[in-house]
Amino acid sequence: MKTLRQVGLLALTLGCIMGPSAYAADYCGTPQYGSPNNPSVIASLPAITTLKYAAIGGVMASYEVAVGRRSGGWSWCDKSQWGLTEVVTSLASRGSPGLYDSGVPGVGIRIGHLASLNWYTPSYPPLTYTGLTGVTLFFFDRLSIEFVRTDIGVGKGDMPSFNYKTSFFIDTSYTTPRRAVYAIEGSGLKTKFEHNAFFTTCYTPKSSTEVNMGRPAAEQVKRGSVQDFPFALDVVCNGLNPTVKPPVKVYFEGNSVRDGVLNLNGVGQPGVAKGVAISLSNDKNVALPFSKAKAVALDWQSSGPGTEMYRFAAKARYVTTAAEVVAGKADATLT
Repeated sequence: MKTLRQVGLLALTLGCIMGPSAYAADYCGTPQYGSPNNPSVIASLPAITTLKYAAIGGVMASYEVAVGRRSGGWSWCDKSQWGLTEVVTSLASRGSPGLYDSGVPGVGIRIGHLASLNWYTPSYPPLTYTGLTGVTLFFFDRLSIEFVRTDIGVGKGDMPSFNYKTSFFIDTSYTTPRRAVYAIEGSGLKTKFEHNAFFTTCYTPKSSTEVNMGRPAAEQVKRGSVQDFPFALDVVCNGLNPTVKPPVKVYFEGNSVRDGVLNLNGVGQPGVAKGVAISLSNDKNVALPFSKAKAVALDWQSSGPGTEMYRFAAKARYVTTAAEVVAGKADATLT
């Protein structure tokens, strides 16, 4: 009887050693939930998408839509490659994974793929992985849709319909050819944007503003006795008529070494004044900012039907940048 007990123990030990290898295979076998539909059709987007406030680059709305049905369940296959092929779409790429222009100003659409089970974070084609050990893979039966703010103005209305196609692939032991490919596709996809959170556009009615600073003598500039020349920038913002007027800010770009000082055009060239720059400040004596981080608020002026009007009042004057001032052309350009 002692010998029989030892044999039984030995058999049990061998079973534990050999058991796990019985589940391993070179290529994936038939999935427990069946093969995906081919093609798997992307469900319609909601008819209305309401955009909420977000900073530029932020997500204004998001949801998921169905793609085909829950299927798959591949596991324990070491050599199988699987993933998603390159996307073919009528949307224009914005150069970031999964991000495209929606066709409506200021609104980008980011499209990612995920599954109802085991793959909850959106992934963006193309992608390829190898092997499935200790995890069960299900078909990408969900589409993640995010609408991203891409500009200052955010439009409203119908998004132009678009087409989208990629394919899920996996190397299997039960198909010929070995690589099984399942199309994921949608056509005529669209939605309508609604919001009460953004201006659709802000613009200056005048394409350019010229400030005539006269012809002061070099000695006047050296003494600091030149006058200030006021100017104003009017801005009209459309698409919103709120009770509380939202802030609109402005910053400037130009050939400047610091805020509030603009170098002359062609500085250092023959015929251009030397030792001179243009000082710029708002009507509160704050130096005009030359970086977005220091943007200053415009003053609200009035409202119209869906329109808000703002103004930026400023002044310019010649200042010295060196002990010697040489007469010459003294123009500068500010954007």
